Amino acid sequence: MPSIISSTNPQYINKCVNNGTMASSTNVPDRTVGSKSFASSVSKNDGRLMQQMLRAFVNKALDDKAEGNFAGYEDLRRQFAAKSDTKDAPSSLQLQNLLSALTCNVSRLDSSNSSLVMSVLDSVWVSRDESFVRCYTRFLGNLISAQSNYLPLVMTMLIQHMLYRPDSLAIHYEHAHMALKYVLELVPRAHSFLYSSILEEFPYKDESLLAQMTYISNVLSICEYVPSIKGPVLHAIIDKIIQIDVEIQVEVDDDDEEEDEVVTDDDGTSNADSEVITASTLYERHTAISSEMTSSTILTPPSLTDTRQLMQQLDQLLYTLFSYLDSNLKSTSRDRYLVYNSLIKSFVNTVLKTFRCRYTQFLIFWASQLDPEFTDIFLGVLTEVCLDPSQPYTLRLSGAMYIGSYVARAKALEKNTIQIIVNMMTRWVEAYLDQCENELSDDLLSKHSVFYAINQSIFYIFCFRWRELCVSDESESMEPRPNEWIPGLEILHRSVLSRLNPLRYCSPNIVLQFAKVANHLNFMYVYSIIEQNRKGIFREGFDTMDAYFPFDPYRLTKSSIIVQPFYNEWQQIPGLDDDEEEEDTDYESSTVMLGESPF
Repeated sequence: MPSIISSTNPQYINKCVNNGTMASSTNVPDRTVGSKSFASSVSKNDGRLMQQMLRAFVNKALDDKAEGNFAGYEDLRRQFAAKSDTKDAPSSLQLQNLLSALTCNVSRLDSSNSSLVMSVLDSVWVSRDESFVRCYTRFLGNLISAQSNYLPLVMTMLIQHMLYRPDSLAIHYEHAHMALKYVLELVPRAHSFLYSSILEEFPYKDESLLAQMTYISNVLSICEYVPSIKGPVLHAIIDKIIQIDVEIQVEVDDDDEEEDEVVTDDDGTSNADSEVITASTLYERHTAISSEMTSSTILTPPSLTDTRQLMQQLDQLLYTLFSYLDSNLKSTSRDRYLVYNSLIKSFVNTVLKTFRCRYTQFLIFWASQLDPEFTDIFLGVLTEVCLDPSQPYTLRLSGAMYIGSYVARAKALEKNTIQIIVNMMTRWVEAYLDQCENELSDDLLSKHSVFYAINQSIFYIFCFRWRELCVSDESESMEPRPNEWIPGLEILHRSVLSRLNPLRYCSPNIVLQFAKVANHLNFMYVYSIIEQNRKGIFREGFDTMDAYFPFDPYRLTKSSIIVQPFYNEWQQIPGLDDDEEEEDTDYESSTVMLGESPF
């Protein structure tokens, strides 16, 4: 019997393949017979013979290519390279039959035939029917099992199908996940390429919110069936979020500088009420404008529009990550500790070292309050960073700011925990004074910056947590009397009166509020020291610690519903008259603009 596959006419073979049919007997139709006549003369039931034909066709195409005849090979490659919406594009059934034949010949698809493999990998498959997707998935598994050099390409292709496309449907992403899961289970070595592929395909921060959300949601879904990459993936997502967070703060600072240039006359005086623009006020301003006027009546500066869009993007991304972490951290499995440890690692390696970060740190703020054990771990990290002299001083400064802000603002903290942390900090202050109080220096702020940062954090905590720092359990409704404070808090008296003079170098806002609260609660009177410092400022200049507290009020709209139940708002102290001391007004007016109060 003459073989159909032995024909040297590749177009004829192509017709056989494209029609998805086969000869039903040993009588082979004439090669000049049209495709419709050929189709009607063959059986539709003998799939086994059809597969044999297609395997023979693929083998012959590869054999001919090895001998220098590329016609059959190119014809085969073009079947997969053809765009699905063109007139001559092969049907899903035709491609599926070819894929089955290629699956049986993967041992021959080495690097010399990479163009064919690339055409298959680049072909449209996720949008086809379930039968085709299963066939394509089997091909991928067989290919990388036989030809491991294609493994990176296959992993990249699969991850690229997690990206947003305007025509993508949920089922398309399900197909991509099914194929990826199959490949990872079949070829364990594929895991080594997974994270790098995910990282490489991350959308840039200036891409649309939909693009960001689609990819991150798909990547988090991958983590559910590949738990080993949860940690690295969380770190990568947090890194992307923090880039947006920082960019917002940079743009806000730039807008602030531009506003200063606009509203200042030649004589240096301001012609408008001074205002420090923060990310939160900027967002609220635009929200208010949008609700009062239509877009056709607003001419918004591009930079402000971009900032608002970035904040909306940041808000949605954080909400997505909060939601994902919520299901993981509240589970009863041991994986919750792995996820939390990954958050801690990201915090130490990235967030803690990023000064301009405004919102990303609330991930750990919230997560650490879900479980007392989580709280202990986080506070342990902060105290170690802050109080360990072997740590870089910039990191210790950041740690001091974080521990002060966290203890003041974390609503779930127990009274005993607050007292322990404050006691640790005051004991450190005492030890530092014993060692360094008598040292002379021309630049006290630079030399003793960690000392001032820790004192400032204690002042800040005192203003928020004075109730918890009382020995009496009835302090919620009464003013504490002298000697009712926890042991160790009296060290603040020594610190304030020391030659290092923390009230001089700590933030004026913090100092003034501490002075009010401490005086009202009969803890100590420090206004005389503040007045002496004020006179010294006139002579020496104004140089103090930054009033940066990373857990200042959370202003993002959507994600705030997750943070708020865990957030301790500033509460007015019963009986405290805000105007009881006039000295603080003079002191404040003699300094530069202090910006938004941390209270």
